[in-house]
Amino acid sequence: MAAGRGPGRPVEADPEAIALTALRLFAARGIDEVTMADVAEAAGVSRRTLYRWFPSKGALVWGGASEADERFEAAWAAAADLPLLDRVRAGYEASLAPLGPEPDATRLRLRFIDSSPALAAVGSELQERMGEHLAAHVSEALGLPADSLRIAALTGAIGGASYAALVWWARGDDPRAPAEIVDEALVPLAGLF
Repeated sequence: MAAGRGPGRPVEADPEAIALTALRLFAARGIDEVTMADVAEAAGVSRRTLYRWFPSKGALVWGGASEADERFEAAWAAAADLPLLDRVRAGYEASLAPLGPEPDATRLRLRFIDSSPALAAVGSELQERMGEHLAAHVSEALGLPADSLRIAALTGAIGGASYAALVWWARGDDPRAPAEIVDEALVPLAGLF
């Protein structure tokens, strides 16, 4: 028995390793063909441990997205003295940079989300919240109402360019970090601000 472990006490699980195992299973066999029991077995954890971290396959795919939103918010606040587009870029860089040393997981997540309306729907509430945060930030920076057409268009352009860049990166094999790809995609938007 491992030191510090009592009988029946579970081994501490690494949620990112569990998610990566699941994503690789989904890629190899198809998401509909893989059960949560298959994921637990492949990851070497009990089903109870798996469900404690991830209540569904959708949660396995969307894992870490809430934390990315929190990192965006913190970076936005920390970059208060920068021009608007630089603040947006800093937010995306902070939210995407710590996606782990394994870019495979991020690529797989994005591929699944982009190819499955059902999986995309799992994260729709989070995406809506992130869009609201961005709209609030851009409207405050520009001194415009958050519900104005200009703010809707600007945040739509930012979100669309960022998402398109990430999906492009996920489908290919570009070795750059996702944040670099988003940064490159946002440069042409500078004139909008």
